Amino acid sequence: MTVYDPSSPAPTAMKHAEADDDWSHAYRQGDVALRGWVLSHPPETWSDDVGLLLAMAATYRWEGAAGAWRALPYLERAEALIAARPDTSSRLRASASLLRCLAERSRGDLVAALHAAEESLELLSSSQSTICDKLELQSAALLRRGTIRALMGDLLPARTDLERGLRDADSDLAPRKRVEALGFLAIIEVFTGSIREAELVLHAARSLADRMPGGLWTAPLEIAEMLIAAERDELVGKAPSLRRLLADVDGSEFEFLAQHLQALLAEECDDTEGRFAAIRRMRVIERETNGAGLLRVIRMGDRTHALLHAGDLARVTVFLRDDADPAHIVCSAALRARASLAIGDAQAAVEEVRSCLVDEDHPLRSLLYSAAIDAEARVALGDLGSADSAFRLLLREAASTGALRVFRTMSSRALALLVERAARADLDTAERAVLLVLSTASDQPALATVPIVLSPRERMVLGRLATGESPRVIAQSLHVSLNTVKTQVRSIYRKLGASTRGGAVERARSLGVLAA
Repeated sequence: MTVYDPSSPAPTAMKHAEADDDWSHAYRQGDVALRGWVLSHPPETWSDDVGLLLAMAATYRWEGAAGAWRALPYLERAEALIAARPDTSSRLRASASLLRCLAERSRGDLVAALHAAEESLELLSSSQSTICDKLELQSAALLRRGTIRALMGDLLPARTDLERGLRDADSDLAPRKRVEALGFLAIIEVFTGSIREAELVLHAARSLADRMPGGLWTAPLEIAEMLIAAERDELVGKAPSLRRLLADVDGSEFEFLAQHLQALLAEECDDTEGRFAAIRRMRVIERETNGAGLLRVIRMGDRTHALLHAGDLARVTVFLRDDADPAHIVCSAALRARASLAIGDAQAAVEEVRSCLVDEDHPLRSLLYSAAIDAEARVALGDLGSADSAFRLLLREAASTGALRVFRTMSSRALALLVERAARADLDTAERAVLLVLSTASDQPALATVPIVLSPRERMVLGRLATGESPRVIAQSLHVSLNTVKTQVRSIYRKLGASTRGGAVERARSLGVLAA
């Protein structure tokens, strides 16, 4: 029997046309049908065939950690046969390493997974590999390594691997693999600060995912979408989707990111108990995972912010002394500065974030949170000119991307003062729309507690409508489609009980959603 190569988009030819037809039919029916087809034959016809064993292991790929355990007997048998057969092709050896990478990733051993990915790339670069093998498998190996590096918190090399793997992949790359890789790439873009880039990646991923049945491969895509919603202070509207996501990724390598989103949702709802529950679950996952660098730094940030909110400054100081994130996904300097502000040491806060604000390699997202701290600290020190400059940076980014969560980190007094001063400055229409949103919240203890009719994004759109911008201009400046803005406008009208732009603006002002 000719072996099936699990890395190919379709099975290779079998000895008999009838068997080939049966195989192809089972393959098209999906993983369960393919497993059933193989197991319907006598064990001696497949249990000694490396290609079929690897194919069986591959069918469990999208079943999370449970699937990894089910795949292991087939993978281990295939690896034993490869070890006993020195003449096994480099293609099958590389395919086995790629499947080992996936199994270890699903089981939580990221160090072993990275080693397997590196082994597959080494095999493909050897003289034993054919050009065809390299063209077909190297992109898959790069995508595997990119996802592992992302989960380990090594985001910039991960981005390089993912971009190269997607660029070099041919048209036969399985859509599920492409969607997963794009989802990871979008997550990286969010954490490194470029929401605009993340949305471009998500657009490409969603156009593929919407044509496919749902599955675990869409989890990174959904996580990236919710991370953007959190930065825009709109995660509450996605609470039902988040509950479903938590159920779907339970026990998988994606669970910690879903728990991070749960912590952000609890923050938005001022649910302290729910916030710490999510952080505790992240700690359990961390203890069961080897090499989860991204999980470690995200949990560090979530825990520190939760402790600061609870006023437990002593534990914050000890916690930050032992943890660091060189990549500044969660900036330790900014967290220490936030703690300094909490005890009234504004000068120490300024000193902590000084290097963050001048470091050209600092991720934009982390830079913005440092700028918010700097602005508040400068207000406390009476240096209002510097505070205005830092606040203007936040306004420009919020006007471009809708990212409002960063303003939640500022005290209501500092925010109110900076909003008032910015209103007298020479701002463009988009920045003034952000001020209209902030002006309804700046005299409240936190943005999440402001009684509003509209979401932050809808208030931003309404603020621009109030200044005379057309939906098309709003769509262009926010980098979204015209249909998206039209949908938001209809939602605004419906919530405000209005049928015209003027009526909506007047109603919003009467409710206090827009400044008069």
